[in-house]
Amino acid sequence: MTDFIAVYDLKKTTPSPYSEFINQAENRGWSRWIWGPKNGKWLKLPNTTLIGDFSSAEAAKNAFDQAVAAAGQAIGLKVVVEKHLIATYEARSYSSDEKADS
Repeated sequence: MTDFIAVYDLKKTTPSPYSEFINQAENRGWSRWIWGPKNGKWLKLPNTTLIGDFSSAEAAKNAFDQAVAAAGQAIGLKVVVEKHLIATYEARSYSSDEKADS
């Protein structure tokens, strides 16, 4: 398994697709949180950033696309991804003003 990061922008609509997209993405292996081993807490990633552990880049992209489709179905509107990047990553530095206990 490989760690992937996704950054994205969704087209603004009413209702907003962001919350539902995040819910659907989390159901498919993506997360808004990264483990901070230095402080032993979960750190919230910047808005419109997700991480996940997938078997391949294709699996990561499929999970992302499935979340987009499911979010659209849930809110009754087509969710449009205006731009995105999905890539493997090895975290070197991160911090967050939002932390959750383990």
